[in-house]
Amino acid sequence: MRRATTFTLLIAAMMSIALFFLKYEVTHLEEELDRLNKAIDSNHEVMHVLRAEWSHLNDLERVRSLSHRYLELGPTSPLRIVTVDQLPPAWEAAAQAAPGQPVPQAQPPQKRSPR
Repeated sequence: MRRATTFTLLIAAMMSIALFFLKYEVTHLEEELDRLNKAIDSNHEVMHVLRAEWSHLNDLERVRSLSHRYLELGPTSPLRIVTVDQLPPAWEAAAQAAPGQPVPQAQPPQKRSPR
Protein backbone atom coordinates (compact mmCIF):
# COMPACT_ATOMS: atom_id res chain seq x y z
CA MET A 1 0.00 0.00 0.00
CA ARG A 2 2.85 2.33 0.69
CA ARG A 3 4.21 1.95 -2.83
CA ALA A 4 0.90 2.95 -4.36
CA THR A 5 0.67 6.04 -2.17
CA THR A 6 4.21 7.12 -3.02
CA PHE A 7 3.57 6.51 -6.70
CA THR A 8 0.33 8.51 -6.56
CA LEU A 9 2.03 11.43 -4.76
CA LEU A 10 4.88 11.38 -7.29
CA ILE A 11 2.43 11.48 -10.23
CA ALA A 12 0.47 14.29 -8.52
CA ALA A 13 3.67 16.33 -8.04
CA MET A 14 4.71 15.81 -11.67
CA MET A 15 1.26 16.85 -12.90
CA SER A 16 1.35 19.95 -10.66
CA ILE A 17 4.70 20.99 -12.10
CA ALA A 18 3.47 20.32 -15.65
CA LEU A 19 0.30 22.36 -15.03
CA PHE A 20 2.42 25.20 -13.57
CA PHE A 21 4.55 25.39 -16.74
CA LEU A 22 1.48 24.97 -18.97
CA LYS A 23 -0.25 27.88 -17.21
CA TYR A 24 2.68 30.22 -17.89
CA GLU A 25 2.99 29.01 -21.47
CA VAL A 26 -0.71 29.76 -22.07
CA THR A 27 -0.29 33.19 -20.45
CA HIS A 28 2.69 33.90 -22.71
CA LEU A 29 0.74 32.80 -25.81
CA GLU A 30 -2.24 34.97 -24.83
CA GLU A 31 0.05 38.00 -24.46
CA GLU A 32 1.54 37.28 -27.88
CA LEU A 33 -1.97 36.96 -29.34
CA ASP A 34 -2.95 40.33 -27.83
CA ARG A 35 0.22 41.92 -29.24
CA LEU A 36 -0.49 40.48 -32.70
CA ASN A 37 -4.11 41.66 -32.59
CA LYS A 38 -2.96 45.18 -31.68
CA ALA A 39 -0.47 45.10 -34.58
CA ILE A 40 -3.24 43.97 -36.94
CA ASP A 41 -5.51 46.81 -35.75
CA SER A 42 -2.67 49.28 -36.20
CA ASN A 43 -2.03 48.00 -39.73
CA HIS A 44 -5.74 48.32 -40.56
CA GLU A 45 -5.66 51.95 -39.43
CA VAL A 46 -2.55 52.63 -41.52
CA MET A 47 -4.18 50.98 -44.55
CA HIS A 48 -7.27 53.14 -44.05
CA VAL A 49 -5.14 56.30 -43.99
CA LEU A 50 -3.19 55.17 -47.07
CA ARG A 51 -6.40 54.42 -48.98
CA ALA A 52 -7.73 57.88 -48.13
CA GLU A 53 -4.47 59.46 -49.25
CA TRP A 54 -4.45 57.39 -52.45
CA SER A 55 -8.02 58.48 -53.15
CA HIS A 56 -7.04 62.13 -52.65
CA LEU A 57 -3.93 61.85 -54.83
CA ASN A 58 -5.89 60.17 -57.64
CA ASP A 59 -8.77 62.63 -57.62
CA LEU A 60 -9.48 63.40 -61.26
CA GLU A 61 -9.88 67.15 -60.78
CA ARG A 62 -6.62 67.37 -58.81
CA VAL A 63 -4.68 65.42 -61.44
CA ARG A 64 -6.24 67.53 -64.19
CA SER A 65 -5.27 70.80 -62.50
CA LEU A 66 -1.73 69.54 -61.88
CA SER A 67 -1.36 68.44 -65.49
CA HIS A 68 -2.52 71.84 -66.75
CA ARG A 69 -0.19 73.59 -64.32
CA TYR A 70 3.00 71.56 -64.90
CA LEU A 71 2.65 69.80 -68.27
CA GLU A 72 2.38 71.34 -71.67
CA LEU A 73 0.09 68.76 -73.18
CA GLY A 74 -2.48 69.18 -75.85
CA PRO A 75 -4.72 67.04 -77.98
CA THR A 76 -2.90 64.58 -80.21
CA SER A 77 -3.08 65.28 -83.90
CA PRO A 78 -4.38 62.39 -86.03
CA LEU A 79 -1.24 62.78 -88.18
CA ARG A 80 0.92 61.66 -85.25
CA ILE A 81 -0.80 58.27 -84.99
CA VAL A 82 1.17 55.65 -86.93
CA THR A 83 1.46 51.90 -87.10
CA VAL A 84 4.45 49.95 -85.83
CA ASP A 85 5.70 49.44 -89.39
CA GLN A 86 5.94 53.21 -89.88
CA LEU A 87 8.20 53.76 -86.85
CA PRO A 88 11.91 54.42 -87.52
CA PRO A 89 14.51 51.92 -86.28
CA ALA A 90 15.65 52.38 -82.69
CA TRP A 91 19.15 53.68 -83.56
CA GLU A 92 17.66 56.30 -85.87
CA ALA A 93 15.25 57.47 -83.19
CA ALA A 94 18.16 57.70 -80.71
CA ALA A 95 20.19 59.79 -83.15
CA GLN A 96 17.30 62.18 -83.68
CA ALA A 97 16.61 62.49 -79.95
CA ALA A 98 20.16 63.53 -78.97
CA PRO A 99 21.96 65.39 -81.78
CA GLY A 100 25.70 65.68 -81.34
CA GLN A 101 25.93 62.55 -79.24
CA PRO A 102 27.56 59.39 -80.64
CA VAL A 103 25.04 56.89 -81.92
CA PRO A 104 25.35 53.59 -80.10
CA GLN A 105 26.13 50.67 -82.37
CA ALA A 106 23.91 47.63 -82.21
CA GLN A 107 25.73 44.67 -80.72
CA PRO A 108 24.92 41.16 -81.96
CA PRO A 109 23.50 38.94 -79.24
CA GLN A 110 26.13 36.90 -77.45
CA LYS A 111 25.76 33.16 -77.22
CA ARG A 112 25.80 31.71 -73.74
CA SER A 113 28.05 28.83 -72.99
CA PRO A 114 26.34 25.85 -71.36
CA ARG A 115 27.35 25.27 -67.74
